[in-house]
Amino acid sequence: MARWASLIERRRDENPVLLVDTGDFLNDQKHKRFDISNRYLLEGMKRMDYDAIVVGERDIHCGYSKLLDAAKKYDLPLLTTNIFDKRESTLLASPYIIKHVGGKWTLFGRRGGVKIGFFGVVLPYFVHSIDKEITRYYDIRNTKLTALEMVSRLRQEGCNVIVALSHQGWTNSLELAREVPGIDVVINAHRSHETTHSETVDKSLVVDNGDKRRSLTEIRISYKDGRLLTEALDVGIAARKLKRHPHMMELERLYENEMRREDLGRFLGGL
Repeated sequence: MARWASLIERRRDENPVLLVDTGDFLNDQKHKRFDISNRYLLEGMKRMDYDAIVVGERDIHCGYSKLLDAAKKYDLPLLTTNIFDKRESTLLASPYIIKHVGGKWTLFGRRGGVKIGFFGVVLPYFVHSIDKEITRYYDIRNTKLTALEMVSRLRQEGCNVIVALSHQGWTNSLELAREVPGIDVVINAHRSHETTHSETVDKSLVVDNGDKRRSLTEIRISYKDGRLLTEALDVGIAARKLKRHPHMMELERLYENEMRREDLGRFLGGL
């Protein structure tokens, strides 16, 4: 993560950058080691300043209160367009997020730039499969119908670019692009490729992120002669050549020290 942070900081010095995560960012296993890991991961995500984070089935499995408490404590922009919480009679998190990038501020407000709208859907099967009791608390709505509604809503909001964070697997993400017109970029979770992979479906760019330990996906969006141009690149190799970000290095050092103390405590406790 420290090298990823270095590359992201460099990119932000060059151009407007939006940082997103397609879900399953928390480890749902019940053990103190994983609690420690989650805590440092969340702190790292806060420092990297994410713009949109989709809630996946593992995140839900960690627990309703734990998830929402983490979002509040670490200021995480959670996104769940089709996960309805029956207890609160509302969506679990924001249905969409709009970011305005580029342009200039004037006395009359912002002029120019691009409005990018994000929404996120999770495959109902993934959520239902983690726990038999899940339907008591959540209603996972149809992804296609949800996406159609969101595309219409985001266009009404004036978005120039619409990005779907699709926590569905590669085949279903391709199908989403095929069946829901108006999505410019679909970013898939539950990868099917080891490195960044992309295909164009109609007018949508569908992107698979690859292995999170080796691949870092960069999606470039630009306009030429009024046409939207999109491409996906794997910049994992470039990131690994950089020095680790100093703030993230310090966080990693604290994490490693705490994990060593935990392992030592378990060892002594077993004697």
